[in-house]
Amino acid sequence: MRYTYYPGCTLYTTARSLNDCALKVAERIGFELAEMPAWTCCGAIYNTNSDDLAASVGPVRNLARASQLGDKLVTLCAACYNVLKRTNTALNDPEKQDVAKRLLDYVEEPFERPIEVIHYLEVLRDDIGWDQIRGKVTRPLSGLKVASYYGCLMVRPPKVLQFDDPTNPMCLDDLMAAIGAEPVQFDFKTKCCGGYLVVSQHDVAVKCSRRIIDNAADYNADVLVTTCPLCHYNLDALQRDMKAEDPDFQPIPVLYFTQLLGLATGLRKRELALDYNKIDPRPVLKKVGNVS
Repeated sequence: MRYTYYPGCTLYTTARSLNDCALKVAERIGFELAEMPAWTCCGAIYNTNSDDLAASVGPVRNLARASQLGDKLVTLCAACYNVLKRTNTALNDPEKQDVAKRLLDYVEEPFERPIEVIHYLEVLRDDIGWDQIRGKVTRPLSGLKVASYYGCLMVRPPKVLQFDDPTNPMCLDDLMAAIGAEPVQFDFKTKCCGGYLVVSQHDVAVKCSRRIIDNAADYNADVLVTTCPLCHYNLDALQRDMKAEDPDFQPIPVLYFTQLLGLATGLRKRELALDYNKIDPRPVLKKVGNVS
């Protein structure tokens, strides 16, 4: 299986470990991600102002170019997924056809076919299947308790994204179970980590992220996993601030789900890019054996 792939900006910079592991794991599991040429930034935030067409040019141009390559566009970053899928839905909304036509005329890129925006996790769940993934596991993550954190952008707005149950999504949990880990059903799996407030109101982001970390700790999670680079930064890097504020705070490693999936399917330590993690996960990962 071969999919057109949109990586987005962050996966080439601070979230390289998410991207690199995803590409390697795809090969091991049996599908290919073909990066689309000439992609541009999606804008990172979905534009809700109907009169601000400029903010929609990026995602519309990406969707048009992807439609020239196939009928599905796979992305991995939660923010890119949210923006591209909501933009694609808006382009097909009968009540927004005047705006859609203006945008398409502006980007000067033809839509050659209808296109569906899907997340990497949906490929695993719906096209590959958990049974096939179990068959690719060479190092089951037995004994590792994992809290799956979805955040806001994977599940909201639910009527548009239709990714999973918006209040109790299970896709990541089911993946963790398929690779042998023990999913932890903690309460804050879709609560906001503070998002972009980390830039303008740093203390608010620290408090929001601390609630999530503490809740996962209450359920004895060894690690958290996520698919959002911004969530990963807030939950991982901001633990240094939490420790500075509270000497008794106990850090919890935060990984991308592709890192654990890569570990379970036999990627080596250098391929997992664990050095990018601010909270070193290697001591905890010794539960499943040395990471070589």
